[in-house]
Amino acid sequence: MKNAAKLICAVMTLVLVFGMTACFKHPAATKSDIKELKKNNGDMLVIISYPQEAMTEEQFEAGTLRMSVSYSGYAYNPNPFNNSKVRIPDDEYLKIYNFCVESTNKNKFAEYKEDVCDGNTFSFTFIDTEGNAHVIYSGYCYDNKELLDIMGMISKYSID
Repeated sequence: MKNAAKLICAVMTLVLVFGMTACFKHPAATKSDIKELKKNNGDMLVIISYPQEAMTEEQFEAGTLRMSVSYSGYAYNPNPFNNSKVRIPDDEYLKIYNFCVESTNKNKFAEYKEDVCDGNTFSFTFIDTEGNAHVIYSGYCYDNKELLDIMGMISKYSID
């Protein structure tokens, strides 16, 4: 009977360990993972800024800005003078990728909301390595340091 109890405890422990490790879909990426990540095609993160004031459809379209980071390691932040993309450093690439994975896995911004009614709203969309789009956040983000830091990291690569 004692051996059966020990065997049951051991099996339950293994089930618990395997169950917990299965909960982590994507572990945090490290420097050694960059080469594999960069083999993927397309955008990793897309941030779109939408103006929220009375305007014509043409003004809305002109005021809508899209910036992105591709899996190949380029930041794309167009401006009226230049539509170039710039390679971002690996450490920032990893910060952005890990932000996307963590935010998606934890549904981190599901309850976040700012009480604002004008200016710009932003949508943050992560496209995973399988091509599935995950909306990380959509709304105003004037007070969220983490969202602002990610936008700042990408927007500094705008070429004037």
